[in-house]
Amino acid sequence: MSTTGFDIGDQTSCVAVARKRGIDVLLNKESKRECPSVISFGPKQRQLGTDAVGSLAISPKNAVAQLKRLLGKPFSSPDVQRDIQKVPFSVTEGPGDTVLVNVQYLNEPVSLTPEALVAMILVDLKSIADTDGSPVTDCVIGVPAYFADAERRSMLAAAQVAGVNCLRLLNETTATALAYGIYKADLPEKEALHVAFVDAGHSALQVSVVAFKKGQLQVLSHAWDRNLGGRDFDEVLFEHFVKEFDAKHKLDIKSNARASFRLRVACEKMKKVLSANAEASISVESIVNDVDVRGKLNRDDFEQMCQPLLSRVAQPLETALATAKLQAQDLASVEVVGSSSRVPALIAIIKQVLGQDPSRTMNAKECVSRGCALNCAMLSPIFRVRDFEVIDSFPFGISLSWDKDGESVSSVLFERNGPIPSTKVLTFKRTAAFQLAAAYTEDSPLPEGLGGRQEIFNVGPPKVPGPAGTDMPRLKVRLRLNLHGLVGIESVLQVEDEEYDEVIEKPVKPAAKAAPAAAAAPAPAEPADEPMPDSEAGGEMAPETPVGSGQEASSAPRTPEPVDDKNSFKSEGTQPLPTDNGNATPMETEASQATVEKEVVKRKRTHKLPVPFQAHPHGLNQEAITVMYERECEMALQGRIQEATNEAKNALEAYIYATRSKLAETWAEYATDAERSSLSERLEKMEDWLYEDGEDETKAVYNKQLEDLTKQAAPIAARAQQAESRGPAATALENAAQHYLQLVEANKPAHSHISKEDKDKVVSECNAALSWLQQKQDLQAGLRKTDDPVLLAADIKKKTETLSRVCHPLMSKPAPPPPAPAKTEAKEEAPAEAMDTDAPASAPGAGDTVPEASAAAADAAQEADGDAMRE
Repeated sequence: MSTTGFDIGDQTSCVAVARKRGIDVLLNKESKRECPSVISFGPKQRQLGTDAVGSLAISPKNAVAQLKRLLGKPFSSPDVQRDIQKVPFSVTEGPGDTVLVNVQYLNEPVSLTPEALVAMILVDLKSIADTDGSPVTDCVIGVPAYFADAERRSMLAAAQVAGVNCLRLLNETTATALAYGIYKADLPEKEALHVAFVDAGHSALQVSVVAFKKGQLQVLSHAWDRNLGGRDFDEVLFEHFVKEFDAKHKLDIKSNARASFRLRVACEKMKKVLSANAEASISVESIVNDVDVRGKLNRDDFEQMCQPLLSRVAQPLETALATAKLQAQDLASVEVVGSSSRVPALIAIIKQVLGQDPSRTMNAKECVSRGCALNCAMLSPIFRVRDFEVIDSFPFGISLSWDKDGESVSSVLFERNGPIPSTKVLTFKRTAAFQLAAAYTEDSPLPEGLGGRQEIFNVGPPKVPGPAGTDMPRLKVRLRLNLHGLVGIESVLQVEDEEYDEVIEKPVKPAAKAAPAAAAAPAPAEPADEPMPDSEAGGEMAPETPVGSGQEASSAPRTPEPVDDKNSFKSEGTQPLPTDNGNATPMETEASQATVEKEVVKRKRTHKLPVPFQAHPHGLNQEAITVMYERECEMALQGRIQEATNEAKNALEAYIYATRSKLAETWAEYATDAERSSLSERLEKMEDWLYEDGEDETKAVYNKQLEDLTKQAAPIAARAQQAESRGPAATALENAAQHYLQLVEANKPAHSHISKEDKDKVVSECNAALSWLQQKQDLQAGLRKTDDPVLLAADIKKKTETLSRVCHPLMSKPAPPPPAPAKTEAKEEAPAEAMDTDAPASAPGAGDTVPEASAAAADAAQEADGDAMRE
């Protein structure tokens, strides 16, 4: 299990995983960390990533790239209309103003949605993680901050089609800020550290201002230009050289998809060279009609041509500062990332606007995937990550509208640049079902042609209202702006306050009687009774305990005392108290009863009932996602079948070349002329078939052809193999026999216990094995190399194993153990002095020494006693 971060770019993508030792960006099959975001479709299968790059130049109409520009956008969008003029593949309008990409797959026309194509990129990145041994369970996907509701929902749909569990759609600049700040150990605790992050990507420029504190980052602002990236600088060079080559060679490059792709690749290389050099040249061989083209350009001219683009760089930088309410001098650092961050003119403008040299602390192309993997580890229960709070900013505003008395009412629900996630609770008074509509506010920076509607919610109907006289039922709608940047309803609860009458019995004391005249002092007043709390079971007032009874008040329900017709409680008597002289006399009490008064109190009872609701998002429904998932499974299965077919075809091709080489070299002396001629002719025919009629066959056909070739070449291969392995096997048998014979002849003391019969048996077995080997070798020597062998290496190895199985146990037999010494039970007689009864018994002192004979006798006696105990 692993937590994964995906960075899907227009040009390249990265995948990073969180492990115990940290964050790792994985390598693809070419040992590169950047995987091309390309899918190609062919007559047999589709190809993903690095396998599809070659198809861009060979079949550009069936190679799809730059998919993020089409994801979640309507076909009528001006951005889509501009982009489809630059891509070589076909893009048409689908149902509901959607985008469809048309390719040829399995020799049939196929139309695919951008969501399905982005899912294929995710499948490729997922396979990289699986190959690395980190199967994807949870993931976080980086998206541009300017992605609106439809684009974010399309990315989530692509994740479902790819079969990954997306925990969050994280803004790319926020992911960069997380990868930057979580490793900072010197962040301040009070005063925030402000850092600006500029992401100059392939197709867009994004800017974010982030405030860092110890254990926290807060995004203060987002700004962008979604049509200002590295590809736009490439397009300037492309248009320049299209005009130049047309003037020089009269070539219409734009009408040729393959020539346009090759020229764009050359322009991108030229841009990179100009980033480090004052001048660069371009050269494309056989671009059209076998015409070679060459050109040259210096950096000053290039920057002059790019001036309309460069003039747009300052606006998102200034907007980000203004939204964050900061000045340029308030920034502690400016971090630049992205594939286009090496353009010198771009860096100069950033320095001019933000007032300091940009830093390159982070890897320009891996930082987003690293930040996504970190955030995934923070959201997943698998890992324990350092406490670091991420407070993102939502760059759009969201309003909610509904109908009230026949008129539409609208209110701002989530303000622009508010935190993510956020929750709001709204209360409505309704007796029937109603509808809520979420949309972007007018000040939201939406792209041209993208509608402001987000989602429609149908709420209700509520439960049946209460009895007459009660209030209209209230519906509490809980709405949440979640981690993906999407608005949804979490719950709808119906709240009803029901009024009811409750009768409370309050005891009232009778009027106090006058004190007797003989009293020397007035009697002390009794403390007032405190009412008991309501019983949890019945809701009625619990009976009260009279004061002075010696019992503690309890909140548990008690059985009331019997009362008379006047509804009075029976008074309990007081316990006798001791007098001063110690005599116990009963206290004088008055027999009186307390009356009871009834009071009616208005109370409210609250009910919370779930109310059904249904969301209608703007975009793909679950049925469409299911259809795309099934098609993805079919394509993946076809890919696996074709991979197995290709492996079988490659195995047949490799066997043809290997057999032909061996037949001319190592197998030459083991094949007759007829066999050599027949096999050579078969190999030649098979090679011709493989590249002509057998170019597109199934796996079973290739395996059958390989089996037939192997059978025909098997006799020659067996002779050569036996000739190669026979000698080492015979040497091993001879060495084993000589080893056992030497052991018998040496007659070492270690083998003196072995009987003569066993040694004779060993000698007999060794001589028999050597005799058999010599006989077989003589027969083999009389044969030609083209004859089938009579002495096989397998037979020699079997004879060697038999010899070892017989001789080894005999020569490694262990010696018998030596006989155990006899036990002596004789006890040594005590000296005469010890028999003297007049001498006092005493033990040896600390410095005395016990005689050895006495000690031995004691040990023997102790052992004898032990034997007796065992008996």
